[in-house]
Amino acid sequence: MAGIGFKIGKILAEDTFTASLRAHFYSVIISSGPWLLSILTIFCLNYFRPKTIDIFEAMYFRTTVIYIFAFSLIITGLFYLSLSRYLADKLYQKDPEALLPAFNSAALLLLAIQAVTGYFFFSGSMEAPIVLLSVLLYMAMSLLWLIMIFLTALRDYKSIAVAYAAGTVVAIAASLLFGSITGLIGYFAGYLLGHLVIVMLLSLRIFTEFNSKRIFDRDLFTFMLRNKKLVFIGIFYNTAIWIDKMVFWASDRAICVTPFLRSYPLYDSAVFFAYITIIPAISIFLIHVETDFYKAYRRFYTEILGKGTYGAIKSAHQGMSESLKKSIFLLITCQGLITLIAVTFAPEFAGVLGLKSMAIPIFRITAMGAFLHSLLLVAIIVILYFDFQNLAVLVTAVFLVTNCLFTLATVNLSIYFLGYGYFFSALFSLAIAFYAFNFKLNRVEYLTFAMQPLGIHREEEIV
Repeated sequence: MAGIGFKIGKILAEDTFTASLRAHFYSVIISSGPWLLSILTIFCLNYFRPKTIDIFEAMYFRTTVIYIFAFSLIITGLFYLSLSRYLADKLYQKDPEALLPAFNSAALLLLAIQAVTGYFFFSGSMEAPIVLLSVLLYMAMSLLWLIMIFLTALRDYKSIAVAYAAGTVVAIAASLLFGSITGLIGYFAGYLLGHLVIVMLLSLRIFTEFNSKRIFDRDLFTFMLRNKKLVFIGIFYNTAIWIDKMVFWASDRAICVTPFLRSYPLYDSAVFFAYITIIPAISIFLIHVETDFYKAYRRFYTEILGKGTYGAIKSAHQGMSESLKKSIFLLITCQGLITLIAVTFAPEFAGVLGLKSMAIPIFRITAMGAFLHSLLLVAIIVILYFDFQNLAVLVTAVFLVTNCLFTLATVNLSIYFLGYGYFFSALFSLAIAFYAFNFKLNRVEYLTFAMQPLGIHREEEIV
């Protein structure tokens, strides 16, 4: 599934500054498209808010979008890793015709689930047209998360970038235009229209790229039932991302927008801007770390599958370990420098971004937490490369539980301590992931053979 990274990486072969910019631009759009779309759109809609939208309506819109973003991502976690693994297996088996039926099956089930949960989340909060638009937006966002799973298989980064760019422009322009005419309903309608543009363009690419005589694939659900750990990993990780915000939303400090929708703007805005600082890390991982590591990883398993000698396998293992160390060092160096700049010049950035001065301490600690979080995400992905599913379940569960507990411990403290729960959760989870994975990596030859059917019982004995 790292294929799109290789595709984008070919742009770097031109060895020019503009080529480097293009490669990183495409990698950012592919890896963070919906997230950037939402942040950019909300920022523009707040800045250019028409007179027909009052302060309460603007807060209601922003809070609803955040809830849609959060819960659509969490529930889509049911599919994220299991579906990714299923697609990777089908591509490895040279069965690309299985991708379209898998997409149709997953989309049908996901939309059915989200139609019910969406109605539960948003019914009764505002007038009926806004409830309907909120549920439709929730379903569209969920489908967009699902489509992102297929983007790496498409490898057509240009059409992906065009779809996101077109959708963002439509969302901003339509929201401002409709909002100035019909108020809050127009805001939601325009925002929904932008997401529908992206969903339709990317869905069209999937239907064009992957032809199939089959419509649905029931084997996908059988695969998911057999691989429950991948389902749990997806849910645990996606919930862990949002659990600290949920703790703040449930606290006495939160603002009650409606009986169901609660918000803590000071923390939410600081964390979201902190997440922006790790966009370079995501880009570097996609076109540098994952691709370089994958080459060494594939060489190692090629030696094993090709019945190479023990010396050749050990040499490939050493090369894989060295490649991973170099890639992680590159990531830490580049992202660490960017995080340091963000923390040092936080007051200046706050002035540009419209961040309140009280939120600056929160931004600083959460930016450092986001840096650790980016390393944790890389660690989880690498762990899954080796199919250490038990370890991935443990790490994501630890991240979820500690982020919840540590945030609960700080939620009622002084404002200067807000965000420390997230920081220490990411640090603790990263330490566990690093220690446990390093232990397994040093014994990967044994574990590779022990995880085979005749010795699969042995894997549980390795901590």
